[in-house]
Order: sequence, then structure tokens, then C-alpha cells
Amino acid sequence: MRELLTYKKTAIAILTAVKKPTVAIPAVGLVTFSSYQLGIFLLLFFMTLDFVTGVLASWILWKDSKAQSNFWKYGFSSRRLRLSVVKSVTYFLFILCAYSLETTFKLKPFGSTYTDHPVTITLVTIAIACSIELYSIFFENLRKAGFDIEKKVRTIFIKVKKVVTSVRELRDGDNNSTT
Repeated sequence: MRELLTYKKTAIAILTAVKKPTVAIPAVGLVTFSSYQLGIFLLLFFMTLDFVTGVLASWILWKDSKAQSNFWKYGFSSRRLRLSVVKSVTYFLFILCAYSLETTFKLKPFGSTYTDHPVTITLVTIAIACSIELYSIFFENLRKAGFDIEKKVRTIFIKVKKVVTSVRELRDGDNNSTT
């Protein structure tokens, strides 16, 4: 919460920019975000992308079923929308619980040589939620929409492997013929 107080003057400057639009650009430039805030923004972006790709996948499945009804009336169910809201609430309660544990017990960040940010339990929970959303986007929704990332990567890997083995055979064949 103390991070939010840092942005009080900047937020007021941005909100009053309706009367003075020249104040908005410098005020936005002064905003700096903590790693928690950046992680939450990233999670919100992934959740939005997951929702959009989920709707796209259900629309493609509905279109392929040759149904004669209206998609927005019959194909887009409120049950799935409720599940998305439940998933969002669960993610943020999970993150809030981790943050509460961290602040209640005064847990220190983990030591890490891979990042400049202090790795905390809250940051790890945000990363877990982001990874679940990425999995949902790439391996569930896009697969249902007809674009199988795993299959594409596998075929690319097989082609690269064939090229590498043929180059090695050419190189090894040239070395054997000169000796």
C-alpha cells in the first residue's frame, strides 16, 4: 500500500490533465513501477489475452460445427464468463495470501543470481499465475482455434535436426575423403 502513496501526486496530475493536457505526458514519464506492479500488469495482460483467445477458440469451434444460431446468443456462454471471473479472483487471492504471509512474517527475499529484482514469495506466485495463463493461451486456446504451437515447434525441431545431421554428414564426408 505504501507504493500507492508514491503515485498520489502523479495520479492527481494525470487525472487533472483534462484541463491541462500538457501536464499528462511528463506526469506519465515520472511513474516508476515496482516488480510487483509490473508482474500484476503482465498477469492482467495475459488474462486478457487468454480471454480473447478463448473466445476466438470457441467461435472457431462454433463456426466449424455449422450451427445456424447466433454465436453471441448461444455460442458464448455466461458459464464460461463466470469461470473466468472465478479464476481471476482465485489468482488475486493467491497473490494476496502470499503478500500477507510475506509481510506478516517479515520474510526476506530469496537470493538470486538470475535477476536484479529481489525474488519474493509474492513475485513467485505472480510468476506461477502468469505461467498458468501462458499455458492456457498457447496449449489450450490456440490449439482449439486450430493453431497447434507444440506441433509447429516439433516440426521445426525435426527440420532443424535433419539440416544439422546433413551438414555433419557433408562435413564428415569431406574429412574422410581427404585422408
